[in-house]
Amino acid sequence: MSKSSKIQSTMILTYKEGVDVNGKDIIKNARFAKVKVTALDDDVLAVGAALGKIMEYPVINVVRADNSVIVSE
Repeated sequence: MSKSSKIQSTMILTYKEGVDVNGKDIIKNARFAKVKVTALDDDVLAVGAALGKIMEYPVINVVRADNSVIVSE
């Protein structure tokens, strides 16, 4: 049997920076490390949405990336 524990969380905002010469969307990511692993998803989304309001470009997604350590019991 194994058990996992979150050790790190990162919030990633995906945003559209514009379009290239061929008319294709230019998509970028902004990473915010050191999100508390105990933070609720709703809270991370709320922070991402608030940051999106002050960013120069429109936010497409708010992503939470968690890293965990897995150990056997």
